[in-house]
Amino acid sequence: MFNLILNPGKNEISFKSQGYTLAANLYVPREFDPSNSYPAVIYSPPFNQVKEQSGAIYCHKLAERGYVALAFDHVGYGDSEGEIRNYENANIKMESIRDGISFLGTLPFVNRDRLFGLGMCASGGYMALVATTDKRLKAIATVSGMMSNQTSYFKTMDRETVCAAIATANAGRQKFYETGKVEYMDGLGMESLDLDSLDKKSAQYEGYEFYMTKRAGAETYPNYSHKSPTFLLETPMLADAQSYAPYLYTPYIGIYGEKALQDTGSLTVKFYEAASEPKELVEISGASHVSLYDINADVDRAITAIDTFFQKH
Repeated sequence: MFNLILNPGKNEISFKSQGYTLAANLYVPREFDPSNSYPAVIYSPPFNQVKEQSGAIYCHKLAERGYVALAFDHVGYGDSEGEIRNYENANIKMESIRDGISFLGTLPFVNRDRLFGLGMCASGGYMALVATTDKRLKAIATVSGMMSNQTSYFKTMDRETVCAAIATANAGRQKFYETGKVEYMDGLGMESLDLDSLDKKSAQYEGYEFYMTKRAGAETYPNYSHKSPTFLLETPMLADAQSYAPYLYTPYIGIYGEKALQDTGSLTVKFYEAASEPKELVEISGASHVSLYDINADVDRAITAIDTFFQKH
């Protein structure tokens, strides 16, 4: 199956998943030799991100440390095929992670005994769920992982609020079924933020500064959109990695920012506490949830922790 001609660094490639062609970037080490055998990492991004955002940073840095690293656009995202665009469907994304693992397994220069997974934010939970029943991954890492969607939704909203959110999603699905047209909404609530009154150190403001400005928004990455189908919540609400943490049975390292400990960081800590051995927990001092997406000083420390952990497994 191998007919790729690869250059050191980033290579634009594609692979199949669920009948769709997925656009991907395969990063290989500087002194890449296809006759050699390399450890490999499959990367899956935060909610709604495309491969040119955080994935490009992490995969480039992993390649510099000797890994083959795969960043790709999920079904319906970026340059990949898919009729429903920007659909954060946990089940579809997990299937594409599995297909990405299969694709890496076809590459003769990938050491199947050293194949690892890296998931960020929403994909932290997805990667952990995949690894629970896919032992081709020899170890996984999560960065700023959203490890418990049960906590993020059902345990932080009262019954009336969560049922209203679900009802809105269900109405969006019904309309799509009847009309064949997808209606989109501001999936992260960025457009409605009152920036003047918002705490500049809050996760919400951080998200706005990342996704809605030149830093990492559509102005810089035209294939990115903060819009999502109105029915997006139905499946992610059920994707709860925390429930399966004791049964992971795959080496795990959870990485979070010190400044995120009071919000999203606590999800990584709780997952780590419940997860099977072997496991490690790393707090990046001075880092926040979003700074681990693209701030070099914080990303470099996360990469060092990931590399050190993967080398043990």
